[in-house]
Amino acid sequence: KFAASGIKKLVTFVGKFADWKRLDTVLYAAKEYEAKYPDVGTAIVGTGPPEAIELYTGLAQKLELQRTFFLGPKGQDVLAELFSMSEVGMFPSYKEPFGMVFIECCACGCPVIGANSGGPVEFVVPEQGVLVEEEAEWHTEEGAKKLGTKIADAVNTALTEDWKAKKGPGCVEFVTKNFSTSHQCSEMIANMKAWAAAE
Repeated sequence: KFAASGIKKLVTFVGKFADWKRLDTVLYAAKEYEAKYPDVGTAIVGTGPPEAIELYTGLAQKLELQRTFFLGPKGQDVLAELFSMSEVGMFPSYKEPFGMVFIECCACGCPVIGANSGGPVEFVVPEQGVLVEEEAEWHTEEGAKKLGTKIADAVNTALTEDWKAKKGPGCVEFVTKNFSTSHQCSEMIANMKAWAAAE
């Protein structure tokens, strides 16, 4: 589907269609970077209630996005494939509680773009991507467009600086060191030894 549309590079969003996930800002961003890069497309993975699907697909049509694809919900195997082929993942949620999708994306060697709020603030550093500054009025159309411009600027930087090649390997290393099963087991063993020593 992507190749048939002349797409050589992909930017991916994954999330449920809820207002705090801010898919509208992603679509506004896509309007900007797709106009600048005719070989860049956008994959939208996720779903929501019928009215939310209608809202966001309607916005994409209103913005006349030609290379933005709504793929619906996908399993982990498909997500891994999408992240692996993507230049960057963008997840601009408002105060994301933790941000597992950031970890999943990085594990596939794909740098990330998020918003500077919530859980991702604790672990997303320049070596993995960027957190754009919040927009106070993001819930308004004007504010959403402003945040979209910030995201588009970050995508532009990711493409021009080739984050996929330069940051991708570090993303995998970061997840392996901090979030892999082996790391978690090592942490548990270290904690158990510390507790035993303290008794």
